[in-house]
Amino acid sequence: MDVVDPDATVTALAERSEAWARLPFEDRVRLLREVRELVAQHAEAWVAAGVAMKGLDPEAPMVGGEEWLGGPYPTAAWLTDMIGTLERLASGADPLEGVPVRTRRDGQVIARVYPSTVSDHLLLNGYEIDVWMQPGVTPVTLRDTVATAYRTEPRPGVTLVLGAGNVSAIPVLDALYCLFADLHVAVLKMNPVNEAYGPVLERVLAPLVDAGYLAIVYGGGDVGAALVEHPRVDAVHVTGSERTYDAIVWGPGEQGRANKATGRRVLTKPVRAELGGVGPTIVVPGPWTEADIAYQAQHLATQKLFSAGHTCVASQVLILSSEWRQADPLLAALRQALSDAPAREPFYPGTRQRQAEFRAANPDAEAIPGGVEPTLLTGVDPTRDHPGFREELFGPVYLTTNLQVRAPGPFLRTAVAFANERLHGNLGANILIHPQTAAELGDELEDAIAALRYGCIGVNVWSAFAFLAPRAAWGAFPGNPPEDISSGVGVVHNALLFDRSQKTVAHAPFRPFQRALGHPAGGLAVKPPWFLDNRTALTTARRFTAFAADPRPTRIPAIAAAAVRG
Repeated sequence: MDVVDPDATVTALAERSEAWARLPFEDRVRLLREVRELVAQHAEAWVAAGVAMKGLDPEAPMVGGEEWLGGPYPTAAWLTDMIGTLERLASGADPLEGVPVRTRRDGQVIARVYPSTVSDHLLLNGYEIDVWMQPGVTPVTLRDTVATAYRTEPRPGVTLVLGAGNVSAIPVLDALYCLFADLHVAVLKMNPVNEAYGPVLERVLAPLVDAGYLAIVYGGGDVGAALVEHPRVDAVHVTGSERTYDAIVWGPGEQGRANKATGRRVLTKPVRAELGGVGPTIVVPGPWTEADIAYQAQHLATQKLFSAGHTCVASQVLILSSEWRQADPLLAALRQALSDAPAREPFYPGTRQRQAEFRAANPDAEAIPGGVEPTLLTGVDPTRDHPGFREELFGPVYLTTNLQVRAPGPFLRTAVAFANERLHGNLGANILIHPQTAAELGDELEDAIAALRYGCIGVNVWSAFAFLAPRAAWGAFPGNPPEDISSGVGVVHNALLFDRSQKTVAHAPFRPFQRALGHPAGGLAVKPPWFLDNRTALTTARRFTAFAADPRPTRIPAIAAAAVRG
């Protein structure tokens, strides 16, 4: 992989920015279709690159969840939905055609973006995703806040995308969003951690690269700094850590901290950022059975150990009620699920050292034997200022804390306040709640969701599900200032092009369909293919990807058959 001349790369892109900003709809759709075809054509090679980089068994079921669902699948799904959005815009049709919209009693507008097709209902029955709008948006003005870049005078520009080093779809989707939502040409700098994906991504994105609208470059911090500072780079998009954002906006080291304290930015260009954070999972007390505990323990283990813990919405703090008699059985099942996780080494540099340092600083932490050797620290005092409450650990380290509240309603309100006020970051949060408890709470549950200041919230589903859904808006809760950027600013994915989204909320059935049948709040949902213990995840995810790239109904039976066996 050659390190290119940043100046020549940006200059060439800038010369194509006007043409890109004014490109007709039909040409944009053609490019999207070409890229989607290449995703399908090179999906196996894409996955193989990740398998080799991470040292995974290529036939292991977990490869389906991690490499297929973290790379080709969400890319193909986004391309398909963006094609639909652009085709509606080109014809003058309503871009929200078929999207149900409701208004909460406080006036907040909510759009149901999933399910949107019959196949959605069939493949993930019972799953729902809503995008909540910012206060001030009304049912009347909602459509005025959609796809505004396509309805105003084009503003050509060059955006630098500093690619994430973990999930392989992130740099691709970030670059595509800059191109098709912002109408900027883009230079994508691959992260050195996962630049092994670069050659296959070059083939997948070749139509955009060959046309001069996208460039893919490699190199270290020096290349990134030169691109950030280039006078013809108009904006920066970064997916990474809060430290990376601060170094870019305020400068590195002591000088950067001094600049931040005085409000002196070294970079005044617009910056969109997705920066992770301390992710909470709130377990609401309820009448859980042994089977519920076993299933949700696997759910929690997946939220922690997916991608060896290297995800921006990994669950880091498990919030329990000390008054709930099933808390200890759930912890016992969680220990077992963590121990049973597929064997692998964390691929992010320095992970094991950070784990060792955490254990040294927390002598009560448990080193869970097994495939990943995660660290579990239970019973952290919720009144303490523990580092695990204010620092994203980005690896296989899990904390639990106990709130001394018994009743579900007061517990949920207390847990929401704890997550908002005590945990650093506001990207993703999760709530696990028994359907009987949810029914008893009624509007209190949605009120708690409304109070949670997080950009992506999962109810009985990991908030990362919103990452897989192209119509969802993915990003931090709005309002983070540069001086305290927290989990970032702005959203991506968002194939319906909402300009004023506040949060994305996903719901899923509490149980898989085999145990949900016969229950009033049941459904036909299968065990999610991203679960670590899903035995058919590889086959299911491969078939999901083929369907996303070519959504023919004849593909559905094969996907369903594999998913049910999971």
